[in-house]
Amino acid sequence: MSEEMDKDSIGETPSEDQIADPNCLSDDEETTLSQETFEEALREKEQFRSIAQRAQADLVNYRQRASQELEESRRTVQFGILSRFLGVADDLSRAIDNLPDDADETWIQGISLVARNLSNSLEIEGVQRIEAIGEQFDPYQHEAIMYEERCEEEGTIVSVIQDGYKLNDRILRPARVVVAQAKNLQEEQIDPEKQEDEQEEN
Repeated sequence: MSEEMDKDSIGETPSEDQIADPNCLSDDEETTLSQETFEEALREKEQFRSIAQRAQADLVNYRQRASQELEESRRTVQFGILSRFLGVADDLSRAIDNLPDDADETWIQGISLVARNLSNSLEIEGVQRIEAIGEQFDPYQHEAIMYEERCEEEGTIVSVIQDGYKLNDRILRPARVVVAQAKNLQEEQIDPEKQEDEQEEN
């Protein structure tokens, strides 16, 4: 009986190969390890995907910012150059308006042609003259130089001192204008007591 138990015990003892090999795992342990490795690989995959998406978004934003900055820089340069030509246009306009009566006809045609070409060039670049006469005063587009008591509606522009220009939606230079102001009715009304005194004197 004792010998049989000893034989059974000896039969259940792990083999030397199993004791010597620490990597020898059971089927359940191998399955658990495989699952953990798979889940770790999935986590790493999601991390790498997230990093790639952020990098792509950063690149797109950078390109957009660079494009916007380049366009803004181009507009600023264009704005400055066109603003300088407005003074030339003013000089030509004043020269034409103040031509002497005995001016040579060929000279008059020449300076008028230069003025038209400059005006056409500015228009091609998107420069437009700001409408003023008869318009309501707009502080964004107009600069009031003075006010005059006129019969027109108050706030109406009655005269232009210097033309204004705009480039698309940006003001290159506001128009300098004279604005109508309502007459002071109190000053126009005659004081009744003063009128009676004048009648008594007469």
